[in-house]
Amino acid sequence: MAVSGEGEIVQPLKMQPVLKEKVWGGHRLAGLLGKNAPADRRIGESWELADHPHGTSTVAEGPMRGKSLREVLKREGEAVLGRAIAARGWADRFGLLIKFIDADDRLSVQVHPNDAYAAKHAPGESGKTECWVVVHAEPDAWLVRGLVPGTTRDRLAGALKTGKVEALLKKHAVRAGDFFWIPAGTIHAIGPGVVLAEIQQNSDVTYRLYDWGRMGMDGKPRELHVADALASANFSGEEPPAGGRGRTADETGLVIEHLADSRAFSLSRIRLDRRPWAAETGGTFAALVVLAGSARLVAGDGTLEIGRGDTVLVPADAGEYVFESPKTLDVLVAAPPGKAPTC
Repeated sequence: MAVSGEGEIVQPLKMQPVLKEKVWGGHRLAGLLGKNAPADRRIGESWELADHPHGTSTVAEGPMRGKSLREVLKREGEAVLGRAIAARGWADRFGLLIKFIDADDRLSVQVHPNDAYAAKHAPGESGKTECWVVVHAEPDAWLVRGLVPGTTRDRLAGALKTGKVEALLKKHAVRAGDFFWIPAGTIHAIGPGVVLAEIQQNSDVTYRLYDWGRMGMDGKPRELHVADALASANFSGEEPPAGGRGRTADETGLVIEHLADSRAFSLSRIRLDRRPWAAETGGTFAALVVLAGSARLVAGDGTLEIGRGDTVLVPADAGEYVFESPKTLDVLVAAPPGKAPTC
């Protein structure tokens, strides 16, 4: 039995998300991922694992049911996070924010700041490096990642004034299963007909550069942040790499893709086909995001049935987590740097 310093049994924590209505949001999260999204609202984001002033997820099942992630970390920070990660301040504010995004219309062309710019211009926030794993894409779906080669800050500023910015955007075709790395400073947008999982630093700072001439939910043009966006954007042509090691296991019934390992977080994708699989927590938490399939999750002294759309926080003190009886399972495992599984 794994017990925290205050006597609470350590179990995997299935989370209840915070749903966010957006002008560009859609109605796919209910059907694709089982979210309890109201049919009369355009839900663009489901904040799955969130510890932020703008939204905090809660525990859906078990002894801590109904407690917010903030309450859990305040009470059980070392047991959940691991002592080293708690010592880095993550018990005061969890370092990751995990979402599902449903884009029925185009998101704004936007950019997120790095840590240094956020510290100076957005007190209380970190920078925002993120990545995406596409869950669903309509035919001909696309997204924007970066600018056409040779685009300078001055050229982009001029295009914004003349209304010709779209010609400078680097569009990419999108298919289910694609992975996109979006380090802070990368200009980006998501096109219509895309549902994806987003793993990011715990920040809600977005600088809109261009919004396609759209009106907001109040019928007025949405605010742009051109000066901050141009100051935050990376025009050097160089960017921090994702750091993933690629496919690190490819066996009968088991595929592991190590997608990212950055200063902000690490991420792997595990696909199982009628094969159980186990991993050590390694002294830190693991955040599990189920993209498809189902299994029984055993961790510490807890057992959960998990399926598509579920997000589960496995505490560090669980020691090990095991996926039992999966017919098929496709799951992301997010963790602190260097901790996502590779084998």
